[in-house]
Amino acid sequence: MNDLRAELHRMVDQLPDHALEQTQAALEYCRDPEKHRMTIKNARRRAQENSDRHLRKFAERTGHGFITSVGSGGGHTFADGNHHSSMAAFDDGKEATYHLYVFRGHVFEIVETIEVSPDGERLIRRERITGADGRERILTAELPKAAAT
Repeated sequence: MNDLRAELHRMVDQLPDHALEQTQAALEYCRDPEKHRMTIKNARRRAQENSDRHLRKFAERTGHGFITSVGSGGGHTFADGNHHSSMAAFDDGKEATYHLYVFRGHVFEIVETIEVSPDGERLIRRERITGADGRERILTAELPKAAAT
């Protein structure tokens, strides 16, 4: 193990300066991955920052549209100005996907989760939909477990 640690030290010592910041971030993540998990709160913030950029580019390119502070992560703006982005995150310790939509000027978000039921017999898929007014709706689908083959 000491040989591996020494080799890692040598590798870091040989990195160009421009690579040090990314390397530090990667090592900090490896040291404590739980601390660096993307939460819904952080996904929402990053989505909003990225959306500003995507929607601004759309407005600049087309000469019309709207610029708003909504969101994006991995997403895009369509020719009609509608926007969708999503980002993997964790919601109360469960794997989740955060989605942000702009549809005909209406902004809403969805937090999607999927889990196995406590008895192990079903998959439970939930979508928590939040409108611009802050009101939430929850849609739930319970799917039977696939038959063993």
